[in-house]
Amino acid sequence: MSIRFATLACCLAIASCGSRPRPVELGFWFDPIVYQSPRIGEPLSAVELATIDRVAREEIARAFEEYEVTLTSNQTARYRVRVAQEINDDRLIRGGVIPGKSHAVAGFGGSGSVNFVYIANGAMVFAPADASRSSIIETIGRGIARVAVHEFAHQLFPKVPIDGSTDPRSYEGGSPATIEGYYGEIHWDLARPELDRRIKRK
Repeated sequence: MSIRFATLACCLAIASCGSRPRPVELGFWFDPIVYQSPRIGEPLSAVELATIDRVAREEIARAFEEYEVTLTSNQTARYRVRVAQEINDDRLIRGGVIPGKSHAVAGFGGSGSVNFVYIANGAMVFAPADASRSSIIETIGRGIARVAVHEFAHQLFPKVPIDGSTDPRSYEGGSPATIEGYYGEIHWDLARPELDRRIKRK
């Protein structure tokens, strides 16, 4: 076999493997977080932050439950999202806060962040007037998870116009600036065909 032919065969094999659905690891973790709001009084405790982490992980796992996706705390995973105290929009000269952001390169993975304060403030706004502190804590977890899933979608499918969905009940169209970002059932929209094509099903 000539070197040229061998190289071509190798490239074709790689391309073939790359097109097959495969398992995926998603790294997800929290930076040190401090948060307090007049709506709930005392600052969040370590136990409450652990509850937010648990609820968020359950929600993320639910989003990918049909697929061979492993959710870990691996900060070097190919696709990863950290929950930061706050994040700014570095695209704006005067700055500005945003719920989340990601950087991704097709075929190489990506990394992203979720703005804890932004999401938590939204949970304070959209929680019912009679909501208990514990239920609001869980609402924060759901809100963080839904933004994280949106950011993972950006990383997994950087060429798909994820933000183009008009369905507020979808991971692609849901927003922490609307109640759908925290309450009610939510589903995949624009990213569904790519999930089916590129990620192995259970």
